[in-house]
Amino acid sequence: MSEFISFLAGMPFWYWWVLAVGLLILEIATGTTYVLWPAIAAVIVGIADIWLLDGQWQVQLFLFAAITFALTIYGTPYAKRWLHSFKTDHENLNKRGAQKIGQRATVSVAFTSGKGKVKYGDTQWIAESDTDLAEGTSVEIIDVRGTTMVVKAV
Repeated sequence: MSEFISFLAGMPFWYWWVLAVGLLILEIATGTTYVLWPAIAAVIVGIADIWLLDGQWQVQLFLFAAITFALTIYGTPYAKRWLHSFKTDHENLNKRGAQKIGQRATVSVAFTSGKGKVKYGDTQWIAESDTDLAEGTSVEIIDVRGTTMVVKAV
């Protein structure tokens, strides 16, 4: 135990920065923001260790714990709000039906009573329309309800 205490007492300031880099690597791997706060605290304690806390390992550990606790309590809500405030470029990434809206398709089976089939990509889809459409008509997909496309003539 005395070896550990002598290690802490003789620990140079840059050890805190090495700890911070290790914690930041862990944060990048997890992306939770919870490891971010101890990393920031380690940087602050490393800076304080240069001038103020040289050799005062008890104060360093206390300061590290206090800053980590304060940042975790007060920083997490702000960080989560900030991270979730950005709109993604791919809002329909996991909404396969929504990805088809605005695309063009071709009527493959003529519409009667507002129902028929359209060819989109290499697949035929059941489709609905306000009007009857002839085979070969180019249509635009305006909505997708389950496996049924809602289309309109172009």
